[in-house]
Amino acid sequence: MQKQEAGNLSVEDRTTNFPKLMQELDGGVISNVMGLAMSNVARAVSYSDKAGNVKMDLKLKPMGTNNEMVEITVNMSVKEPKTGFGAKSEDFQYTSIAYVGKGGKLTYDRPKEDVHGQVVIEDAVLREVRS
Repeated sequence: MQKQEAGNLSVEDRTTNFPKLMQELDGGVISNVMGLAMSNVARAVSYSDKAGNVKMDLKLKPMGTNNEMVEITVNMSVKEPKTGFGAKSEDFQYTSIAYVGKGGKLTYDRPKEDVHGQVVIEDAVLREVRS
């Protein structure tokens, strides 16, 4: 059931679809690397009987002066335990961009409304209308 807010918009219209964004981020590479890292660490943890970890840090910074896009930097750190002694560590960094829509919704498709709720007009053509 959707919550309603003023203006007949549901709250879900403003939230970022995180799974979809992860699949689109850097052409799907980040999603694939994260899945592989999770599998590798899970295998190493089960073989070594030691803890491992996968960390992902997302940093967003504004792009340009109109605030309609952000640069997303993803830092990943993977630590696989070894069966004898020590661990294998790897770090990854990816950078991509995304549009910011109404309410802060992040997407790769240009939103119909900007972050302030204003309708975005693309390639508008003026034409004369007579009645």
